[in-house]
Amino acid sequence: MTNPYAELAGMLAPERAGTQGLGGWLFGDVLSAGNGSLRVVCAGLTLTQDEIHVPPTLDYSWTVDRGESHFLRRGDRLIVLATPDGQEYYILQKAVYQ
Repeated sequence: MTNPYAELAGMLAPERAGTQGLGGWLFGDVLSAGNGSLRVVCAGLTLTQDEIHVPPTLDYSWTVDRGESHFLRRGDRLIVLATPDGQEYYILQKAVYQ
């Protein structure tokens, strides 16, 4: 069984001399959310719900915005973790709650 904390620490480790990684902590911005669709801009890429991992504590599938704090909405700022190879993006949380 692998240790998820050791794996996370490895993803965040400083890069070896002479190399530059794409991973680490990033900010993302929600372009659109709702009705089962999500578009997030992060590191110059536009990512859809199929290209970014969304935690179960956040929701983009809502159809009627009832003002709930866990709904993702256009303009929300996100804290995102990217893998060093730039292939996986994980939304960790909203950067600011209103």
